[in-house]
Amino acid sequence: MSTNTAEHADVHDRILSYVRDELADAAERDQVTSTTSLLEAGILDSLRTARLVAWLRDEVGARVPPIAMTGKNFRDVDSITDLAVSLLHTT
Repeated sequence: MSTNTAEHADVHDRILSYVRDELADAAERDQVTSTTSLLEAGILDSLRTARLVAWLRDEVGARVPPIAMTGKNFRDVDSITDLAVSLLHTT
């Protein structure tokens, strides 16, 4: 497994765990997958998105700029992972 693949998998697993454990309601935790639409499912709202962005900064090291705060980038765990990993490699 390459470093980038391993890093992507690690970030993905951490984000999925955070979304399940901290943002999803108890009843929906087991139903959250990598491709669950977090906005449509009501898991992400403005407050939870702010919490997620702060967590990405503090725990993953990815600083999300305001221009990247789009529905496309926060659609599901896969898109959040892609965003976070891309931000880790920008200066």
